[in-house]
Amino acid sequence: MRATITATGDASAALAWQRYADLRLWRTWSPQIQGVEAAHEHLRSGLTGMVIGPLGLRVPFEVESVDPEAMTWRWRVRLGPVRAALAHAVTSTGGDVAGPGCTTTLTIEAPAAAVLAYRPVAALALRRLVRA
Repeated sequence: MRATITATGDASAALAWQRYADLRLWRTWSPQIQGVEAAHEHLRSGLTGMVIGPLGLRVPFEVESVDPEAMTWRWRVRLGPVRAALAHAVTSTGGDVAGPGCTTTLTIEAPAAAVLAYRPVAALALRRLVRA
C-alpha cells in the first residue's frame, strides 16, 4: 500500500530540513523516536543505523538518497519481516526557505497494516516537524 501524509506549519523550510538532516534532532519532533544510532549525525546516502522506538524497539534503516538543495530524502526501514520505503520532502510555502511557512510530505510504501498503523503517528510527527 502507498500513502502520502502532508503537514503545513509556520516553521521555515530551512528549520524543518535541519530537523530532518540532523539525526540528533529526530527525537525532538518525532514522539515515537527515543534515539538514533548511526555512524554519522547527519543524513547522507548509504547511511545505515537503528532508530530506537518505544520500549527499546530497534528498527534498522538505510538512507537511499539525500538531496539537501531540493530538501528531499528517501530511506528504507525493516521491522522483522515488514519492510517500508519512505520518501520525504520539505517545501517553502512562502517562496523563501528561510522565511516562515513550509510543507512536508511523507510518502510511505509498505504492507497495508503497517501503513494504517503508522499513518496517525507519522501525521503527529510531521505536524511537530513544521511547527516553529
